[in-house]
Amino acid sequence: MIKISLKLEPLTSQAFEPFGDVIETDNVKHFSINAGTIERYHDLAKVDVGTDSGGRAIISMACSNELTELPAQVPVVERHPLGSQAFIPMSDSPLFLVVAEPSETVDAKKFHAFVSNGRQGINYRPGVWHMPLIALKTGLKFLVIDRAGPGDNCDEHYFDDVEITMHR
Repeated sequence: MIKISLKLEPLTSQAFEPFGDVIETDNVKHFSINAGTIERYHDLAKVDVGTDSGGRAIISMACSNELTELPAQVPVVERHPLGSQAFIPMSDSPLFLVVAEPSETVDAKKFHAFVSNGRQGINYRPGVWHMPLIALKTGLKFLVIDRAGPGDNCDEHYFDDVEITMHR
């Protein structure tokens, strides 16, 4: 069995760029709307729903129902080849991510691990391999923006001979 240990690194726009967008308001240009009563942080992520293949944007909510502790195992990863997928936290709690750049096959040695500051969301580019969403608390809610439409938009890969662990 191959054992891979991934150290969590801070989630930054620059470090996460090969995998997608970091959705945050810190240090982002914004402007006033609604007679100055609201600050708008505009165009924070590039949503790709594959409209040329019949895709459409959907907004959903996800809620964590299982507690995860570190170090955590990553037994499965998935990708969405037909569109992007965004997760935006609705509470102030860190989000843990394990990702690899888009490819047809999974190479466990190419994964990276990130931890958010609790206020950042993420938008995976189409085809980015990522672990399923996990949280260190139950009951956390996330706004999800992704693709609905024809075609198979979720590939999963289970690790039989590789053990990936993420840790602080």
